[in-house]
Amino acid sequence: MSRNDSTSGLHDKFTQLMHEYDPLIYKVCYMYAEDSQHLQDLHQEVLANVWSGMESFSGRSKLSTWIYRIALNTCITFFRRHGKHSAVGRLDDKAYNIAADDNEHAEKLRLMYKLIGQLGPIDKAIVMLWLDEHSYDEISAVVGISRTNVASRLHRAKQRLAQSAASE
Repeated sequence: MSRNDSTSGLHDKFTQLMHEYDPLIYKVCYMYAEDSQHLQDLHQEVLANVWSGMESFSGRSKLSTWIYRIALNTCITFFRRHGKHSAVGRLDDKAYNIAADDNEHAEKLRLMYKLIGQLGPIDKAIVMLWLDEHSYDEISAVVGISRTNVASRLHRAKQRLAQSAASE
């Protein structure tokens, strides 16, 4: 196989991955973004990291776990490097992908994202993965902490979210 065939095959694989996993990547970036421009910058950085890591993916974990981990690590690294603090409430409605005719639902989603956005980077990742119905073992693999620590942090995060929601 020539280099061009290999690159073409990698490009096709990347295109297929993005078709399937871009909504997941977008959602992770959304939870760490400060505004629409920041969202797009994070999204592009995650895509670049997925592209650069594709040849080294060994298949020891599920593909979705690997992509989630890249997205989270990219966002958390950016967050730590630049001292950014997520402020999901400043994103425009297009970033929420919410229909304008469902105002009550849209408002509940905005509040949920706002409250989750106030969590620390790791707790935010744990809650997002839990909301996506990942098992504690899968969350542990993505975030890089023990299953017991996942359970404990998730429990505390849920308590903080409930307290915050009650005060809103």
